[in-house]
Amino acid sequence: MSAPLLNVTAVSKHFGGFTALDAVSVTVAPGERLGLIGPNGSGKSTLVNCITGALHHDGGNIDFDGGRLDGMEPHQRTYRGLCRTFQIPRPFTQMTVLQNVRIPLMFAGAVRSGTRATSVQADRDGMALLEKVGLAAKAQIISGELTQIDLRKLELARAMAARPKLLIADEVMAGLTLSELDEILALLMLLNSEGAAIIMIEHIIRAVRNFSQRLVVLAAGKKIADGLPGAVLDEPEVMKAYLGK
Repeated sequence: MSAPLLNVTAVSKHFGGFTALDAVSVTVAPGERLGLIGPNGSGKSTLVNCITGALHHDGGNIDFDGGRLDGMEPHQRTYRGLCRTFQIPRPFTQMTVLQNVRIPLMFAGAVRSGTRATSVQADRDGMALLEKVGLAAKAQIISGELTQIDLRKLELARAMAARPKLLIADEVMAGLTLSELDEILALLMLLNSEGAAIIMIEHIIRAVRNFSQRLVVLAAGKKIADGLPGAVLDEPEVMKAYLGK
């Protein structure tokens, strides 16, 4: 059995007297598709922020790809191959779609691949990425003019440009129609098929069930379940966390 790609061990986070994470442990194997779910306020975003470096945890350890992440800045973690999307897409709104993809290609992607990307190569690789996500025809459009579904696709393309070993997809389907949801699921499956492990944080249980090989459930800052999706979703404690009974 291979070593975990991500190993979160007894991580805690406090805000004053409030415990947002209480000794949470999670592992992700190379190439695994993990669903991370829980009601609002369960600690999902806090956990993601601790993993990606936006927050510093107060206790426990976070190891990624065989090395400790403690003390590393978010961009350094990205260079290591740990990437994320955001609930609200954050493109450079005055740049074109292609320019938005070129930036991670020339910096994080170049570091990850061990090569120095030229602008010509970055444009070529960027167009290939936009083709994958269905945005090639909109490469020269200012990103601030994109629809919600296209913004989600651009967010994924920017993450893919950094050549992640692990992508944390944070509610990338919020506000989408069923057909749009299926488009995003297909893109995540494509990225996974190319070797990236993915943590999906999502409230749409249908999407999580269809995507995930394993589910982890948080409630009130604690991990309450970890296992196969069907079994986890049927656990009484999980149903109580969601339904309140």
